[in-house]
Amino acid sequence: MRSVIAIIKIVSLFLFTLLFFATYSFLLMLNRLFKRPFEPLRNAAMHFWSAGSALIVNMKIKAVGAPPKAPFIMVANHLSYLDIIPIYLHTNCTFVAKKAVRSWPLIGTMVAAMGVIFVDRSRKRDVVRVNKLLAENLNNDQGIVLFPEGTSSGGKEVLPFRSPLLEFPASERIPVHYASISYETSSKDEPAEQSVCFYGARHAFTEHVFKMTKNRRIECTIRFGDHSVQENDRKKLADRLRSEITYIFTQTDQKRT
Repeated sequence: MRSVIAIIKIVSLFLFTLLFFATYSFLLMLNRLFKRPFEPLRNAAMHFWSAGSALIVNMKIKAVGAPPKAPFIMVANHLSYLDIIPIYLHTNCTFVAKKAVRSWPLIGTMVAAMGVIFVDRSRKRDVVRVNKLLAENLNNDQGIVLFPEGTSSGGKEVLPFRSPLLEFPASERIPVHYASISYETSSKDEPAEQSVCFYGARHAFTEHVFKMTKNRRIECTIRFGDHSVQENDRKKLADRLRSEITYIFTQTDQKRT
């Protein structure tokens, strides 16, 4: 029975996303025709998509603390492809993502249309280009969200942060906000570490999506830090941000145990 429900969720999510993107593409075309900034349209669209997607997979989202207002730079721990849902739902933002996502069928096109900034992590020199894009894309209609762990994890700890993408806020003395994300499933479901967190090479993407949608309920907590962090050295900034996120991430875990 759970397999049937999972298939229904997947089909519903696919059709909802396809219809959403078709509508968004048409509105984006009109937006460009009238030479309007696309960020307000994208923000409203992603709020809508996030709310709809959360409803389809039965993900209940609890936000703790006040999210930053654009323009901002924010970092968060990274657990799953679902992480974008609570972030888009509570902030007006774009993301920095690995270049490989751009080549994914359909998803790559959709993500690019949302203004996501792609970085080639295999080329150290690409960070210079990306840091320039960060400066160009920070505006009153959107903030920028980074996942400095560089990969996703199983949610037991916050992995060490990579500092190159923090060169821009460090060199420009821009305060950086932070947030932690955590997941739980119901007692009758597989633990979130196995069925929600997507990390390592344990499952293919499609296999994991099927496992995720078999969950009866997914509880997500996004906890926003109550202050920003500022350093003029990117490595110090990375260490401080990781420490702050680890603290509020641990708080979340303690409150749930």
